[in-house]
Amino acid sequence: MNTSVSMRMERLFNRHHDGCAVCVAADHGYMSNVTPNVINLPAIARAVIRGGVDGMLLSPGQANRLSFLFERADSPALIVRADWMNMPRLDRADLNNPVPPEHLFHQKMLSAEQALTLGADAITIYLFLGTDDNIEATGIESCAQFIGECRKIGLPCIVEPLAFGAQVTKGNLVDLLMLGARMAVELGADALKIPYTGDVESFSRLVRIADIPVLVLGGARSEDEQDTLKLLTDGLEAGCAGCLMGRRVTQSRDPERMVRQLVQIAHPAYSMDVVEQTQQP
Repeated sequence: MNTSVSMRMERLFNRHHDGCAVCVAADHGYMSNVTPNVINLPAIARAVIRGGVDGMLLSPGQANRLSFLFERADSPALIVRADWMNMPRLDRADLNNPVPPEHLFHQKMLSAEQALTLGADAITIYLFLGTDDNIEATGIESCAQFIGECRKIGLPCIVEPLAFGAQVTKGNLVDLLMLGARMAVELGADALKIPYTGDVESFSRLVRIADIPVLVLGGARSEDEQDTLKLLTDGLEAGCAGCLMGRRVTQSRDPERMVRQLVQIAHPAYSMDVVEQTQQP
């Protein structure tokens, strides 16, 4: 692995010397509707950093605006969303499938070099499966170009495979995610951000198939925060390298507390050290 890539992967996954990362996705502002977690992002970002987050995923504009939060050596890693899509519009009638597949738009927003200029430690990009062959082929070409750009400048590329479209069914969803995971690996992804497959056994197979760090994403917000904690617990049992959760954290009543709970699950040794230090006279 490229030395610069290795150093940035270490910053993201090995801040506590355990190969695990608790990350928060806060890149919704230029893809979904204007919601309180988008408007209040500066305060939320400070809260999750106080909670001990290992990395944050931001849009290019917010990465620039909030760059001062990531400048210190002990700051969280900055992940920049390098592409855009129109799928998560919250005012659509069908929230589970908000954009008809034929109306899906997905395009590049900035180069890997531009992300590096923003101070990025990694970029994240989508890979769609389950629509038509043209969209899939275009997505694969885009991923290959991003990964090539990242290799030239030593920037890790985190690929997010998503099963979406007319070809996706309950019966083939897990298989499509596993296929997407392996396709991303073959294209040269350094890590994955991917939905949970629904059970530990199948997610464990996906992690083995990928054989690179896997971050489980949170999906739609759950009113029961225990669901979020269980999602990470199950993912870790399956062998994932942590999480990259969005609305489950940013729309939480107490984002700092939520992150602290996730950190306690992902970094138990670190959490105990913190507890012991705070208890010392």
